[in-house]
Amino acid sequence: MRNILLSVANVCRVLVGALFVVSGLIKINDALGFMYKLEEYFEPGALNLEAWTPYALELGMLASIGEVLLGVALLVGALPRLTTALTLVLMLFFTWLTWYTDHCDPFGSKTIVENGIEVVIPNQCVLSCGCFGNAIPLTPHESFIKDVVLLILLLPILLSAWTGGYALNERNRSLWMYASALLVTWLFAEAMLEWGFPTLFLAMGLAAAEGIRRRWTGEGQEWAMAVGVLLVAVGFQAYTLRHLPAKDYRPYAVGQDINRNMASADELGLDPPTYDKEVRFFHPETGADTVVLQSAYMEGKLWKDEAFKAVYPEADWDGAREFKVSDGYEPLIFDLDATDDVGDSRLAELLGEGYTLLHVSKDLAASEAHAQEEINALFAAASSAGWRTAALTPATAEDADGFRAQHGCGYPFYTTDPTELKIIVRSNPGIVLIKDGVVQEKWAWRDVPSDFAALSGSY
Repeated sequence: MRNILLSVANVCRVLVGALFVVSGLIKINDALGFMYKLEEYFEPGALNLEAWTPYALELGMLASIGEVLLGVALLVGALPRLTTALTLVLMLFFTWLTWYTDHCDPFGSKTIVENGIEVVIPNQCVLSCGCFGNAIPLTPHESFIKDVVLLILLLPILLSAWTGGYALNERNRSLWMYASALLVTWLFAEAMLEWGFPTLFLAMGLAAAEGIRRRWTGEGQEWAMAVGVLLVAVGFQAYTLRHLPAKDYRPYAVGQDINRNMASADELGLDPPTYDKEVRFFHPETGADTVVLQSAYMEGKLWKDEAFKAVYPEADWDGAREFKVSDGYEPLIFDLDATDDVGDSRLAELLGEGYTLLHVSKDLAASEAHAQEEINALFAAASSAGWRTAALTPATAEDADGFRAQHGCGYPFYTTDPTELKIIVRSNPGIVLIKDGVVQEKWAWRDVPSDFAALSGSY
């Protein structure tokens, strides 16, 4: 019986360990995106943890790197009791969080204490948990089911760990478990992520752990192995934070056609999603009430039905709950615009034929004018070559003019929604090159091209 449990636990270790590494890697790849997701959860209308907001990036990094460490530890068999206990705690928290997100009522409200006074505010429901970032946008319900499945897979691992069933892998077990984990990761990454790096990243983590294991045979061996894996994860995290995500899954990624991503289903000749509403009809005196779908109300012309109106004379249209009936195409970009100082949109011009070079800053003050001299030189050369140049910021016209004057910017500044700017490029500031509305390249401020001739020759 113990051998059967161990065999089942080993298979589960492969599945859970590989998934934890991939999940952690996706968040490490886009740490700022995960930070924005945590900030959504910390809002008063969600978990009401505003005091945590300044530490959202650090908390996100801790969770992401922790997932990678736990995933590799499960695969190598290191510190089995501690590893499985921490994994259980993490999974219970994530399962509760996805359950909470799944059951959030967007039409409901909650009471919070603000300055010592109880205040009723509307719920702020998080529409996606961010488990796999933009790579696999799961709904809250799908995320909850995923976490329940992982909890089930974790059970035999827990039983095996706490009954002395497994420890550090011996050679034969390492060979088949690592090969299986790499195969699972490769299949998952190719099918769901279209990215080969997760397999290499897992191989690097396993190699770091095994390399230290062979050279460190004394006390604290398993902790030393963890440090090796930590260095791999932190190294990749440092790279993506200093530059840009290695893989971009957003609708502004290199190769994406922004005009198409903004187009509606009708413009593309596709079927849009369909929605309906649940409307409560009631009688204020008798207390009778019922819920009727808006579609049924319209089809049955119930506003003309005297019998229905006699029983339910009133309706709560403002509180009607909307829900999706069927899926369909929805634009990937909803809120992109670029308006000048008189309120006119310049977006069509920026996304028209030819080249456009954009200076993107979600917050001009916070950008601290990083690499502004290099940006000015690049944009001056681009403008001389006939390229369109502009900046997209959420700043007021007055603040933008002040920034331009202070830093000698020779290109116009347009106003754009700050949330959309966060999505366009994960750097403040960042540079985006567009040709005929299609994103050609993006750079963090540390990587601003210095040779325009070479740049223009590449595109």
